[in-house]
Amino acid sequence: MMTGKGGTALRLMYFLTALLLCAPSAWAGPRDPGPPPYPVPQWPGPASDHRQPPRAPASPHAPRPEAEKEPAADVATEINRRRTEARCPRVRLQRSLNRAARAHSADMADRQRLTHTGGDGSRPADRMRAAGYRPAFSGEALASGSTTAGAAVRRWMESPPHRAIILGCRYTHAGVGVAAGPNGPWWTVDLAAPQ
Repeated sequence: MMTGKGGTALRLMYFLTALLLCAPSAWAGPRDPGPPPYPVPQWPGPASDHRQPPRAPASPHAPRPEAEKEPAADVATEINRRRTEARCPRVRLQRSLNRAARAHSADMADRQRLTHTGGDGSRPADRMRAAGYRPAFSGEALASGSTTAGAAVRRWMESPPHRAIILGCRYTHAGVGVAAGPNGPWWTVDLAAPQ
């Protein structure tokens, strides 16, 4: 039997070893808390893991921040490409026509109806004038459900009446509106020439 300092050190070592073996949970650190009490968002998969999670809009068709208003420019680019191929002059976006088109897209999203007649009974030229544009000639193309500007323009080009509007060489200006909502996005393009 060991006595003295060596024996005491050995007994202390045995005691600490026994303590660790008998009560491992005291030294194991924090336990796994289990699943959180709230739902964890699931993103589409590994390909999109590098993206930011989507932001919830304030309302289904709230006006977009200035940085997110590219659809108007994208639609104008797609339309101008077709117009150039048809030897028609390019159209330029006009703020007043954009306002008229955005308001009509929001109205269609609210009513869940694809129509050239506004909820107040207005026609395309009425809405353009109300937005501050005086059209000599005007035309309007509508779509719903197309998720990109290119898809919306392709749909219009496949419809003879809409194609005739898109390729109307007398038009010089354009306005674009897009509103989110069920069965959307809801698209409006207004083409016009001023008085």
